[in-house]
Amino acid sequence: SKQPSKGSGDPAKGEGRVTTQTYGVLERSRVKDEAWLLRIPPKLAKVWQDAPEGTVLGDLIFTKGGPAKPSNGGGGGPKMSGRAVKPSFAITVPEELSENQRDLPLRYNFEAMTKKVPTLHPFTRRPDGSIKLHGTVTRSANLQMEKTDERYKRLRQNRLIQSNVNSSRFVRPVETNELSVRKSHSAALTKSMTGFGNAVQQFGTRMNEANEANLGENSKKRKYEGQATRSVVFELFSQQPLWTVKEMRNVSGRLEKEIRDVLSEVAEFHRSGENKNKWELRKEFQAKSET
Repeated sequence: SKQPSKGSGDPAKGEGRVTTQTYGVLERSRVKDEAWLLRIPPKLAKVWQDAPEGTVLGDLIFTKGGPAKPSNGGGGGPKMSGRAVKPSFAITVPEELSENQRDLPLRYNFEAMTKKVPTLHPFTRRPDGSIKLHGTVTRSANLQMEKTDERYKRLRQNRLIQSNVNSSRFVRPVETNELSVRKSHSAALTKSMTGFGNAVQQFGTRMNEANEANLGENSKKRKYEGQATRSVVFELFSQQPLWTVKEMRNVSGRLEKEIRDVLSEVAEFHRSGENKNKWELRKEFQAKSET
């Protein structure tokens, strides 16, 4: 029988050799199929990529949403009990896939879903140089680890331990009695001088205080030079429990974007109440920060 020539195959499947007639040809029969574009955490993406064909990668969970349920609580008519349920999508990963990745979180939520995406087409370039379009992207989302997942909690704690936090460093606040002694000494000097000399002495005092304040701020910023932003954030939280981004920026000299990236991982943002617009370290990190 006649042997097939090198590069031969089913032309309908794009298995033939590359020619001027096949290279760059678009196969558009499925271009109207809707597709989702997901941004997947690198560790999960590698596990999925290394899994053999036919492996169950996970279970997709749909949660039905709904408003808070009314309850007849006596007196002023129906009241709302509980919280409104937000519709959501989630993926649970089988434990069998994490045999070589024991710290791999197993539950992920779809976040930042949007239909506002540019025109994108997933495609495959076939051996003969033609291109098969698999559909059109109509929605995009980020696959993010669920905060309540036990493995994710352990992963964050391990990140904290591996960070560059130096527990031997600390900031010693000025004692109140030291400030009172300085103020009383300054007041005594002021009373002992009158007239033109007193005015000159007061001017000099104000200049020295301003220079000390400037030097203090600059020395604080220089103190954090060479430290990782995560380390700086934890050290600031060891000084006081609540911070705004601008306060951290002014004290540390770091960019707001760098600070926000770390805060989104280790702290909670207060949107209302007496601590509105301030960040507070999450409970699982507080014990580490205090040591």
